[in-house]
Amino acid sequence: MRRTIGVILFALAVEITAMAQVGIAQPLQIAPDAQCPVCGMYPARYPKFNCEIIFQDGSYEALDSAQCLFIYLLFPEKINVRLKPVSRIYFKNYLNAKWLAAGKTFFVVGSTITGPMGPEFIAVDSVDTARLVKESGRGKEIIPYSKVTRSYMTKAAGKGWLHYLAKTIVLR
Repeated sequence: MRRTIGVILFALAVEITAMAQVGIAQPLQIAPDAQCPVCGMYPARYPKFNCEIIFQDGSYEALDSAQCLFIYLLFPEKINVRLKPVSRIYFKNYLNAKWLAAGKTFFVVGSTITGPMGPEFIAVDSVDTARLVKESGRGKEIIPYSKVTRSYMTKAAGKGWLHYLAKTIVLR
């Protein structure tokens, strides 16, 4: 009997831990008054484009566009940011405004679809969906999250695929 109770308690503890981890792994609700640390806009006003970085200490930054997020991560010295260890990154799927984990995100770049400040990286959940968005929005490229680097951002700035503020920060 004691062994059965012990097994049940152990299983319950594992289940509670798993449930807590699932809760932790979720994106955070962006506060209406949260400002983008790059441009100063209010990400909650742009549900198709907002994104967030969750840090290991539990704090987060809300950003109004993928371009602002990449500037924050890849060019912190240009915006006077001291990066903290990152836990998770999320983008909003342009088509349904649902959260996407960074590693599962593809971007359509150089399209006629504009975001809060102009040309934007359009976040979607698969390469197939990205192809459809690229065709309908006359996009130039599809790139997975893992391939967006400082050099890619510089290339995008040179081709006119970044909004004015992002281009200015990247090229200075």
